[in-house]
This record gives sequence, C-alpha cells and structure tokens, in this order.
Amino acid sequence: MSRRQSNNSSTNRRTVPWRIPVSVACVWAIYLLKGSLWMRFYPLLVGLVVWGAFASSLFATPLVERIARARGHSLTPQAIRYTRKATQAWVIFLTLHLIVTVWTLFQTPACWALYNGCIAYALIGTMFAAEYLVRRHLLSRADD
Repeated sequence: MSRRQSNNSSTNRRTVPWRIPVSVACVWAIYLLKGSLWMRFYPLLVGLVVWGAFASSLFATPLVERIARARGHSLTPQAIRYTRKATQAWVIFLTLHLIVTVWTLFQTPACWALYNGCIAYALIGTMFAAEYLVRRHLLSRADD
C-alpha cells in the first residue's frame, strides 16, 4: 500500500466517527420537526457538513490539496502552502455563511428564502471565482 493510500485511510478513520452522530442528529431533527419547518434547517445542515469537511482536513491533508492531487497535479511546496491557506479561507467563509444561515432561521420566510435560495449561492460562486483567479495568478507567477 502506498504512503498516499495509507494516509487517506487513516484520515478516513479519524473523520468518520463524528459523521455518524451528526447524521443521526440530523435524522432526528427532521423527524421531530415534521412539516415544512425542517426544510428551513436543510441549508444549515448541508453547510455544517461542508464546513466540517474543510475544517477537519486542516488537521491532516487540507481538502483543497486533496482535490488538487486527485486531479493529477504535482504540487510544489509553494502550492501546498497555498492549498492550506485556501482551505483556511473556505473555513472562514463557511463559518460566516453558517452564522448568517442561523440568523435567517429566526427571520421571515421571505428573508430566509432570499438568503438561502439566492444570496448564498451568489456568495459561494464568488468565493469559487475569487479562489480560481488567485490560483491562476499565483501559478502564472510561479512559472515566471
């Protein structure tokens, strides 16, 4: 077994235990919140799972680095530092997004729908675009 495979399997063993109680809690929350109210929690639950994936990866191989390596890229030390910083930026962004998502739960359904159905997607798309532009800029500088 290669070092990469071994590292990934040990990482999976460390991160899986928290996913089980979170999944059980989500199912119970959906059951207890019968009706349309549980639907308002869906963006929060999804956001928590995505945040957890990014945040927990900072204790092992950052998620952005894993994605880059899965796409077949060989990474320089500068690129590895960048992937860690990009993962940290996603954690900060997602933390702020989750704070607003929780806030919208206590607002009118129209406010909740505006943020979670429109604004959040625009912000996430902007974050993706910004990260892409920064990455392209850094890679072009590294080639010089």
